[in-house]
Amino acid sequence: MVDCQQPKQGREVWSFFSGAMGLDIGFEQAGLGPTLVNEIDKDCIRTIRANRPDLDLVDTSITDLNGSLLREHRNYYGEVFMMIGGPPCQSFSSGGKRTSLGDPRGNLIYEYFRLISEVKPLHFVLENVANLTTAALRHRPIAKRPGKNWNLKSYSSQRRSRGGEADQLAADELSGSAIKQILRDVRRLDYRVTFGVLDSADYGAPQHRLRFIMAASRDSQAPSLPLATHGDSRFGLEPFQTVRSAIHCMLNDPGIGSEYTDEVKRYFEYVPTGGNWRDLPLELQPEALGGAWSSGGGKTGFYRRLSWDAPSPTVTGRANRKGSAMCHPEQHRPISVRESAALQGFPSEWTFVGSMNSQYQQIGNAVPVHLARAVARTFDQREGASEPSPRNEPTYDEMLEIAVARLRTSARNRRKPRKGLAA
Repeated sequence: MVDCQQPKQGREVWSFFSGAMGLDIGFEQAGLGPTLVNEIDKDCIRTIRANRPDLDLVDTSITDLNGSLLREHRNYYGEVFMMIGGPPCQSFSSGGKRTSLGDPRGNLIYEYFRLISEVKPLHFVLENVANLTTAALRHRPIAKRPGKNWNLKSYSSQRRSRGGEADQLAADELSGSAIKQILRDVRRLDYRVTFGVLDSADYGAPQHRLRFIMAASRDSQAPSLPLATHGDSRFGLEPFQTVRSAIHCMLNDPGIGSEYTDEVKRYFEYVPTGGNWRDLPLELQPEALGGAWSSGGGKTGFYRRLSWDAPSPTVTGRANRKGSAMCHPEQHRPISVRESAALQGFPSEWTFVGSMNSQYQQIGNAVPVHLARAVARTFDQREGASEPSPRNEPTYDEMLEIAVARLRTSARNRRKPRKGLAA
């Protein structure tokens, strides 16, 4: 059963873009369970109703909602304690087309902000992909960029060193221009804000998954982001949870799951536990990777097999793809639906509804429950406590610098080749 605290009586918590409820379960476990959820995906709606049949679910697009309608729907005209939400993030994802705020999905962030301005809750949380911190406001395809560099950071460096020459990208095409615009607009909401990039493994999840988290308060000091509880024991932290701790018990009964084609499975036979495409024989690597062989980037997701004794990499909604592989540590198959859900922290009794591919996608799109719970507790721990002494809150620029550094450090670690293998 889910280990939940009793919800605080009379506190309205409204959730938007609820999906399969990863974020909501974490808040629920911290005693901040949503009283209203909003979702329009048909399979996610069925998943929510299968698990929380009595929860007030609004299955209308956020673009058609406003504060007055929501209050009328709830018959509630008092103070809303909190709004939480993770607007669809494909337009900022490193795996998508990265069309950023030019994509209607990216603009759903602004629909969420609009509702916040109308409802005026005491607190709000915005969750999104970590790549939001480096995304461009306007995307120019790599083939049309000067020099055809895939890394936007290189253009930012060139612009500084060369004085912004005409053959470089425009300011709104540079890395970080999207989040800077978002932060300018957040100021208008009149909330005190903390934000950063957090790794779910630091909070007990058996998975490394970086997420952008913004936490805000209307009438009080901005909440602090949660401190890590897991990691290096030299700093008094608990050990990271591992793939073994999450899914080894399912070894002989993994439930439904996808399969690799015979061709892809043949390559995985060369990949040891914890390995990836770099473990393939050199003569097979170009053949196995196809067009990706000569592309930029670290390609760490190609032919990736999980390690038993480390946290999983980010759980994807496409475990059976060779480029975003989530291969079982010892069996030549993608991890199953149940195994994916366990790595995301979903309770074992949680039911997913829809086709197998839809279930994978719902899980891959979710917020890790452990991370959500840690964020929720930063608010809950403030209840009943005296207002802390004023602190020197970091500026937006300082918080953004730290967030980007965290993201880029993680990216460098993922791309680091093992000694003796092809880079």
